[in-house]
Order: sequence, then C-alpha cells, then structure tokens
Amino acid sequence: MTLSLLILGMTAAIEGAPEAAPVQQQPAAQVQQTPQQPAGAEVDPYAAEVDAVEVVAGKPRGAVEGDVKPDLTLNAAQIRAYSAGSISELMAFLEPQLRTSSSRGDGQPVVLINGRRTSGFQEVRDIPPEAIERMEILPEAVSLTYGYRADQRVVNFVLRRRFRALTNEAGLKGATAGGRTSADLQSTLFRVQGDQRWLFNGKLSHDTPLFETERDIVRTPSGQPYDLTGNVTGLRAPANDPNSTLTGFLPIDPALTALVGAPVTITPVPASAALGAPSLADFAADAGLPAVDDLTSWRSLAPENTTASLTGAVTRPLGKSSMATITGGFDDTSTLSYLGLPGIRVVVPDGNPFSPFTQDVQLFRYADDYVSMTRKVDTQKATVTAAANGRIKDWRWTATGGYVYSTSETTTGRGLDASAFAAGVAAGDPTLNPFGNIPSQLLARTSPDTAHSTSNNANGEVVLVGTLLRAPAGKVSTTFKAGANTQNQDSRSTRAGLVVDRDISRTSGDLQASISVPIANRAQGVLPFLGDLSVNFNGQYEEVSDFGGLTTLGAGANWTPIDPVSFILSYSDDQGAPSASQLNDPILSTPNVSIFDFKNNRTVLATRIEGGNPNLLSDSRQVVRLGVNIRPLPRDAKTNLQINANYTATRVDDSTNNFPAITADIEQAFPDRIRRDADGNLISVDSRPVNYAKTEQQQVRWGFNLSRPFGQPRPGGFQFPGRGGGGPPPGPPPGGGPGASGGGGGGGGGFRGGGGFRGPRPGQGQFQVSLYHTWKLRDEITIRDGLPIIDRLNGGSGASPEHEVQLQAGVSKSGMGAFLNGSWRSGYRLNGASADKDLFFGDLSTVSLNLFADLSARPDLLRAHPWLRGARVQLQAQNLFDTRQDVHDRLGLTPQAYQPDYRDPIGRTVRISFRKLIGPARPVQPPGRRPPAVPTPPPAPPPR
Repeated sequence: MTLSLLILGMTAAIEGAPEAAPVQQQPAAQVQQTPQQPAGAEVDPYAAEVDAVEVVAGKPRGAVEGDVKPDLTLNAAQIRAYSAGSISELMAFLEPQLRTSSSRGDGQPVVLINGRRTSGFQEVRDIPPEAIERMEILPEAVSLTYGYRADQRVVNFVLRRRFRALTNEAGLKGATAGGRTSADLQSTLFRVQGDQRWLFNGKLSHDTPLFETERDIVRTPSGQPYDLTGNVTGLRAPANDPNSTLTGFLPIDPALTALVGAPVTITPVPASAALGAPSLADFAADAGLPAVDDLTSWRSLAPENTTASLTGAVTRPLGKSSMATITGGFDDTSTLSYLGLPGIRVVVPDGNPFSPFTQDVQLFRYADDYVSMTRKVDTQKATVTAAANGRIKDWRWTATGGYVYSTSETTTGRGLDASAFAAGVAAGDPTLNPFGNIPSQLLARTSPDTAHSTSNNANGEVVLVGTLLRAPAGKVSTTFKAGANTQNQDSRSTRAGLVVDRDISRTSGDLQASISVPIANRAQGVLPFLGDLSVNFNGQYEEVSDFGGLTTLGAGANWTPIDPVSFILSYSDDQGAPSASQLNDPILSTPNVSIFDFKNNRTVLATRIEGGNPNLLSDSRQVVRLGVNIRPLPRDAKTNLQINANYTATRVDDSTNNFPAITADIEQAFPDRIRRDADGNLISVDSRPVNYAKTEQQQVRWGFNLSRPFGQPRPGGFQFPGRGGGGPPPGPPPGGGPGASGGGGGGGGGFRGGGGFRGPRPGQGQFQVSLYHTWKLRDEITIRDGLPIIDRLNGGSGASPEHEVQLQAGVSKSGMGAFLNGSWRSGYRLNGASADKDLFFGDLSTVSLNLFADLSARPDLLRAHPWLRGARVQLQAQNLFDTRQDVHDRLGLTPQAYQPDYRDPIGRTVRISFRKLIGPARPVQPPGRRPPAVPTPPPAPPPR
C-alpha cells in the first residue's frame, strides 16, 4: 500500500467512522453554557469537550500515585507554544527539564498516560500534542512507585477525554552550506473516547549523503602515495640500507637521477602515459613532487539514510476499572557510507614495454571504483507489547509484556583484487599499459567484511501499588514488582575471510519492593511543625544467568516544610550487568578513519575496530541526590515561577565506558588496544567498551521555569472551568469564544499540582522561559588499581565541559509563535603526552529558532481557503549562527582530526514543514452536552 493511499484511507476513517459507545463515566461538574463568539474569533474545535478538572481524593484526574508533587506542570496552552508535532518532539524540546544526572540506561524518562504505566514509549511517542490536556514532569523518586529504578524522571501525560483527528505532516530540510538535504513525511490517526483509544502512525524519511569535498576538509594523505593517475617510486628499502632515503624508498633509476641532478625516489605519472609509453623526460618534469588525491570526493561525512516505520496501538476497557493496550510496530533503517577508493600497488619490471626505467619500480594508483569501498547497514526491528492495568479496591495492578525482534546486516567493502592486473604487468603484456585504463576483467572485488546480528528479547512484569495500612500521618503505600526477561543475541562477523561466531543467551528474574511511610502531615495535625514529611525504602534482587545475583538498596525522604518549598533526598546502591549488545555486538573494522595520535602529535588514517567486549564486568553504583523545589509566587498569580536545584554525587566501581581518545594515560592502561608499526605509526585502535576500576562524579544543576500571559483578554471571551487552573475566575464570566487556536484547546491543564498556573485567556498571548545551569564539581576516573587518578576536569582523558547552560524562551499569541533554544558549554583542555602537545577545546554556543503560524487563527485566510483549517506552517533553524567548536594546540593550529567540519559536518540547517490536522466534521461532544454556538464566519464583502 502506498503512503498516499494510506493517508486517503485514514482521512476517510476520521471523517466517516461512527462514534464508539460512550464509556460509563462519573458525572462531571456542570459547565456553563457557551455564549456565541464574536465573528472572526479563532476556534478550537475541541475546546467544548473540556470538562472541569475532576478531583478525586484531592487529586486531579490522571494524577500519579503517591505524595510527590510535579516539578513542572504544563497546560494545553503551554504545550501548544512548543509547536511540536508529536509527544516525542515535545519531549525533545523539553530535554533540559527531563535530564537526569545518573541514569544507568540512556537517560530516557518513564512515560505514563493518565497516571498509568504504558506498554512502552512506542505506544505514546506519536500522539499529537493537541490531544494532551496537561503534562507533568516529576522527580526520579516517583519511578519507584511504578516499579522502575529510581534513576529516571517521570513524565505523565493526561489526555483529553475525547479527541479524534488525523494529522499529516511533510517537511524538507537542508544544510545552508549545501551538500545535504532531508525529506520526511508522516501521518497519524489518533482517537480517544474515555478509556478507549487507538493510534496508527506511518513515517518515511530520507537524508542524502554529505561528502568531504562539500566541506572545508583537509585530509592527511595515505601512508602510501596513492593517486588516481598514479605515482612511481623505487622499491622499498631494506632495513638499515645505506641507500635508503627519508621516504623509505630506494632511488627510482640512476638515469633519472642523472637527468634531474639528484636522487629521485618518487615522481608522478604524467598524464600522457595513459596514451602510450612515456619517456624518462616525462617523468623528470615533476620529479620529487608526487600527485596526491585526498579522497574527499569519495568519502562521506554523513551517510545516506532512509528510515520507515509503522506503529499501531489499541486501548480498550476490560471492565469498570481496568483496561488493556496492545501495541505493534516495525522500523526499517538503511544507511550507506562511502569510505574512499581502493588502492592498487604493482611492481613494474624493467623489461615492461611501457616503462622507461632500467630497473624495477613500484606503481601506486587508485582504482575508480568507489562501490568496492562502501559500508551498507540494514536494520529491522519488530515490536509487540501489551499492558493491562486496573484497580482492586485501594490497589492498582499492572501487567506488561513484550517481544522485540531485531536484525542488523553490515557489509563493508575491502577494495579490489588486482592480482590478475599485477600478473599481466609483470609478464610484460604489450597490450596492457600499467599507466592507462585498467581492463575491468583484470580487477575483481574482494569479498567484503560482513557483520550480522540477530536479537530476540521477551519480557514480562507485574506491578502492584496500594495502601498497606493507614498511619496517623496518612497512608503507608507500597509497590511490589516481579519481572522476568529472556534475550538471545547471535552474531557472525567476517573480517578478511576470518569468520567469528558469537552468541549470548541471558535470562533474568527480579523482585522489587518499595514502601513510603508518612511521618508528618500538617493538614492532619501530625507533627505540624515539620510540615509534610515522608520517608521511603526500596530494594531489588535480580538474578542474571551470566552474572549471578545483583542487588539494589535505596532510601529517601520527601519533605515540604512550608507550602512553596519542598526537598527530596535519596540514596541508592545498585549493581548492574552490561547489556547484551555491549558484550556481543559483531566486530566491525572501518579503514581510513582520521584519528589524532597524541603520542606523535599528528592526525593519521588508521583502522577503527568496534563491537562487543565479552570480558566486561558488572558494575556497582552508589548515588546520593538532594533536590529542592521552590514556588515563590502565589498559586493564583498570573506569573508562574518555579526554581529547582539538584546536587548529585555518583561513584561507580567497574563502570562500563566507551573507549576514549588515545591519550598517554589510555595507551598506558590499554596497550593491547593500540597497534603501531615498527616506526611507531598508529595502525589501528580497538575501540570496544572497557571497564574502569572507579569513576566519581559530583555536580549541581539548578534552574528556573517562568511563564506569564500577556495582552488583554478578548472582549466577551469566556474562560472554561479548569482552563486556567488556579480556581474559577473572579466575578461573572467575561463571555466570548471557547478557546485558543490550533485545535489544541484548553482543558484542565491549568491544574496547579506542581507548577501549573492560571493560563492565558482567549485573546491573550503567553511568554515562557527556562534557564538551567549544570556545574560539574568533580569528575575523576581510576582506570586500573595502582594507576594514578585521572581528573577529567583538569585535562584528563575523556575531558568534558565543567559548565553547561541551557536557555529556552518562547512566545505565542493568536496562533503565531517563536521558540528559541540556546546552549553554552565551557571550554576545556585535553592533556597530551607532554605539555606542548595539549589540545584546547574552546567554548561552544549554539542557538536554534522555531517559528510557527497556525493558519486556523486567521479568519480572513480561512474564508478564502477553507481547506487551511487545522493547518500549520513551521520554519526551524538549527544552529542558527552556524557555530562550531574550535580545537587547537599551543601554537594555535587545529589538528586535522579535529577540524570544525569533522566536529559538526552538517552545520546550520533550515527546515520548513506543513502540518494539517483534520478533525471530525463537527466537534465531538460529551454525552448530554449541548454543542457551543459557533457561527459561520460572515462572507467576504463583494468586490468594489
């Protein structure tokens, strides 16, 4: 089925599908009759669906379990201001707020829907933001309540009670420096009705390759004098040969030496040699000046990339208090990289009819066959997951399970077999000119290196959350989790004909429990002078088949001494095994990689080896966190200001790390990972993961989030209950339209749980800004016991910025908006073998800008072009000022491996996209509700 037919079918479904039977709901609070809008006001087709914020036991609908308040709550208007096309895009915009300092995995947060666990991120990633009523970001401690480790932030998305729309988006992106363009297309059909929802999404994207010649790249010539036309040298000089020269070659020919007046060890092949036998004078013209081809035209900086994915998810109620979700997806990715040209070296004997020399010489030349030096990677992944959850009295249960099958096939070209060509040259074939075009039948492509990996992963978990007993200060809540996982990974790699088969099978089971005990409760009058205080304890035991038993112990406290201030303290001590991919990924060998050799203080072309390391150890991690959250302004203030700060101290024994730059410290610790020739030149680097004996880090991260509406509300504009959050507006409702533009709608997103505020009223705009600063206080590693400590804040291997600042600012009004994202990282030093070989990495500042226009907010435009209803145009500029990090040595020179276009080859990009949200023919109304009066815009005046 083509994507166009798919979109047409989905359009028909959204326009013509009958409404599902309404799910039995608790009666909602009565909503005032919506008065008629003034003509020309923007219309939110879903605003009338919004109920008053349903409060159950003091919490809004969809709130998370437990007593920890959100660090940040965003209502629908604030979410619209980011102009994201999906939940995954929205979370990417909110990366500063979602970042955690010591996650064991990839740092991705736990994602909940309506306060419940999901079957996985695949279930929620493509949901359009217009369907979100509010979004809550919570600290790591909340993840324990849902059966996760306490090292991931928690994001809770509360969806509208009813929503139905088809969103189609097409985008085109290009680098302003040229050379790379990207195109993407996606379509999402999403529908919510109470506890029922279903989603279908299809995506397709393509990126063109970017070649080195399209950027300012200067490459170190190969260690051998290859060139497309060719170079002639003398034979390789034996060791300690008195006739050897600095080039390592013997003089080509005494006659050429006599003609030039000096020994000649290398000379380029003249262009005329391709047409017939050249003379000695032809070679003498540029003697000693070899031709050099740096291969920038045949090497890619960024590969050609094509991705496609399909995702489907269905959620249905199983009864009055339970529901189940099934999600399936398939992802296919293909990349193609260009690694240069194959080199050919042949000996041309003195008797060859095309050679003017009186002795044997060597010919170095490239063959124009880039296909034989490419790397192609094809990856497919199929996923099926399921989740069911419900309530039994005061206990919530959740059962999740999934199966993931993935396969990866990598093919790396190894050049050409030129033995037939060399034999013909050696035999003096009068029809074979070694300096001319090489007949294709004399060249055969060498069998490529291949790497194949297949992975099967199945898992299941059961989580039970509820009240164990009631203490004077409140409920003693607890979480129990039991889980099992089995995974198998088979890999086969072929390098230069050598086949290596590796497989790993791992089964694991774990039991986890946590308990939260309230100590003080101001509202209950229990130790009121302490405010609100609770403590929690947690433990986990995991049995891993190839590593044995692994344990986790932790404790924490949540304290709110006064209403605007809260503290969270936690400690954890856990053990973890390396992943199956870190242990068993197939071995890959990539030739001609630019690597900076700190020992010799120069950039070289060497082979990089990647893959899994079966000798990795399990690690032991201790983490201490202290966080404070302050809301200094009253809850009903127009301005919402929230300040938070976190201190984190982490120690990891036997930590698993990617192989760093090969500084003197690293080469001393891992001498078997670095290969050099007899002259000390770097040949290859084995960059597979390694264990460090110990790593210790301390950091402080603090920042604030500020939001404020601006402008005057539209005359007669009506504020829906729950729309602004901090209670109903004073006095009689001011009347007017039901919502802001763009199909986003208001909704109970204004709830003040932990950072929401009175949102903008119809006709108002909104300004929001966030600023976060990360300061690393300590970052040290001990590679091996007995070796000195490496201080990465003082130039040690793996050095990184001491300071990082992230700024976000956005403004939106009447469907128009701008969002700015900026970051700054401080400079640092990377120590070389000696002080004069140190490298200095400069400060780096980047700014990105996102501009969007919701065309539904322009009544005059809709009158002329009704099909633009629900349409949005977006312009995004990444790295707006095209900045790149400067790297230099003490002389101010930049090593070739650290050239700016190597560090960031793509640079500034500009993307323009068009997004169309197609809703139902008429807004979906809650049962028993009267549709709002939405007049048809008056016709345009007749032309004069």
